[in-house]
Amino acid sequence: MAALHSVTLVLLLATAALSQRLAPGTPDEEEVSPIPVRKPTSAATPPPAETEPAFPVCDYSIILPATVWRRSSIEVHAAINEKGDGGEVRDCYLDFSTKRSEPRYQPFFPRRRAPPAREPAEFRSIHVESFTGSRKVFKIQVPETGAGGSNALRLRVDGMCQVSGDMCIIFNETSLHVEDPRANVMIELDKPVYKPSQRIQGRVVAVDSQLKPLSGKIPLLFIEDATNARMAQWHNVSVTNGIATFSLPLSSEPVLGDWSVVVEDFAGVDKIEYPFKV
Repeated sequence: MAALHSVTLVLLLATAALSQRLAPGTPDEEEVSPIPVRKPTSAATPPPAETEPAFPVCDYSIILPATVWRRSSIEVHAAINEKGDGGEVRDCYLDFSTKRSEPRYQPFFPRRRAPPAREPAEFRSIHVESFTGSRKVFKIQVPETGAGGSNALRLRVDGMCQVSGDMCIIFNETSLHVEDPRANVMIELDKPVYKPSQRIQGRVVAVDSQLKPLSGKIPLLFIEDATNARMAQWHNVSVTNGIATFSLPLSSEPVLGDWSVVVEDFAGVDKIEYPFKV
């Protein structure tokens, strides 16, 4: 009987061991201990705070034309607003600088090789203005952008002002369109009515937008009679100090009626007509 109990105990122990070995989810091989994951011991570091500018921005306005003439001066109006009643604006300093805006290269044909890259233009100071007070009107000279170059300029202004004892900064940037000076061409005759055999005497006056005399060449100047027939014409007429003269003797039997003097401007685009009677 004792032997039977021993055999039964051995079978039960073997069955328990087999059940433990074949239990679901239990690997047959020796388990590998996982790599421990370190948890952060401290909270995430907050992002650095943004640095505030050393001085605040002034409350200001600067007014100037968007289109300017090449080699001319433009009028600039600057206004600095005071802080409340009784504010005082002192020691203002403005620096104007420009650079030429280069057009971007856009090839029209895929096989055409692009031109060599140019170094980016840098701003160059063209005018410095210092004043005391909330209003200032002054002039700056438009720089030469180069013949055949870009007609766009970038204008930058930066400076500082003392408003009610506190310093503030001024900074802005804008675009200027630069054009060649347009000539104002006028025609003058010595009389409004001519008789046969008299001499027509006249002159052409050319000034720029600031009424300064221009020098150059007029592409074409001609005189037409009443039938629109050209009685005389001149090419490449020289204009010196804004003046060019011309004359034409009339025959003894000219066509009577309304005659005219026609002049082309320096660009050869517009025509100016001046009527007179014969």
